[in-house]
Amino acid sequence: MTVGVEVRKPKRHAVSRFTSVFYRLLKAENGFGPESHVLVLLIGVLTAIGVSMVLSTSFVPSLVSGHNAFALFEKQMLWVLLGLAAFGIGTRMSLDFFVKYRGVLLLGSGFALVAVLIPHVGVSVGGSSRWLGVGIFRLQPSEITKLAIAIFAAGVATARAEQISDWRRVLQPVILATGLAALLILVEPDMGTAMVVGATAVGVLFVAGIRMRHLLPVLAVIAAAGLYEAMAKTYRRERLLSFLHPWQNRTDFAYQEVQSLVAFATGHVTGAGPGAGQAKWGFLPNPQTDFIFSVIGQELGVIGALIVLCLLAFLVFSIFRISQRTTSRFGSLLCVGIGSWLAAQMILNVGAVIGLLPVTGVPLPLISSGGSSLVVELFALGLVNSVAKGITPISRETGNRRFFKDSTLPRLDKFDKLSRLVRMAAGKAVV
Repeated sequence: MTVGVEVRKPKRHAVSRFTSVFYRLLKAENGFGPESHVLVLLIGVLTAIGVSMVLSTSFVPSLVSGHNAFALFEKQMLWVLLGLAAFGIGTRMSLDFFVKYRGVLLLGSGFALVAVLIPHVGVSVGGSSRWLGVGIFRLQPSEITKLAIAIFAAGVATARAEQISDWRRVLQPVILATGLAALLILVEPDMGTAMVVGATAVGVLFVAGIRMRHLLPVLAVIAAAGLYEAMAKTYRRERLLSFLHPWQNRTDFAYQEVQSLVAFATGHVTGAGPGAGQAKWGFLPNPQTDFIFSVIGQELGVIGALIVLCLLAFLVFSIFRISQRTTSRFGSLLCVGIGSWLAAQMILNVGAVIGLLPVTGVPLPLISSGGSSLVVELFALGLVNSVAKGITPISRETGNRRFFKDSTLPRLDKFDKLSRLVRMAAGKAVV
């Protein structure tokens, strides 16, 4: 009589299983759904995480402001519904419309940026005049400007593709438009958003093929201007210097940074549990907006924070992958601009939370509480989805192999090396 021996497969680590799922999803050529399905899945998961964390962090500020405990959460849910509608509209819009009216959109956002600076027109909160609107319905024009700059830069680089080596025809108009927009945003003041706007334009110009000898001096001037602006105002200078020595300034200029670090550190590996964090009880300012990632670290731990970061990184990765696979030059550059914008926001927000960068007040994409930012981000991602829906099996194979090598987007083809490294790393995690 033969006795059967049960052979048990070794259990894979949770991180390995998590990585393998997205590895298979991102390998669109293996039949796990087109790129748009991956994009929608990531957006849905991140938005759901954002809603749950806003629910966890907003009831204390709601009570402090004299409203019911769910006032801010209900307001955020309204913006989520509007954002989902904007995502659907963006998915169905023709990109030719934005190519044609890119200048009109840029001028409109510019006029709105000027309007917020006019007394009794712009809404001022906490010493910053950044909003237009009445009551709970407020619009932040600088959020629209991010998308307007991405569309304008992509449109100019597309319309003047044959003149890409002439810096006067492509680099000059984009830099002038970006510089004026960033200057108006700095006056509000909002240095973080100005940096994101600059990163958006630079990302598009770099991939479009602007020569580095033309782009590097521009970057140097932008960096010098940003440093001057940061040091010119007393409160900005103090905030910047306090970032270098936060514990010496923990009772004044570095109070937010220190409380953020404390909140993140007390979460340890697994966190205190959803809703069980203490930082939101008046210790950490703006827990539902600028410092929501601190609460994620405290309530969900390092593991939860890393999962959120991985999801955001996969989102940016998928946007660049869509940019690489489409044969539409404008669609490709628009995706690059939107991906650069979201990546810059993620880096600035998370870097400030964990003490690697100064606090600039930039929200975490799709997760932080906020109306204008969420709606505009979802509309922009709808445009990315519109590009993704146009990818065919043929363009999936040729878009990043022949089209860009033979066209004026050679730098985007280098993304193949990064994507192969990611797939190799994920493949090893699956084994």
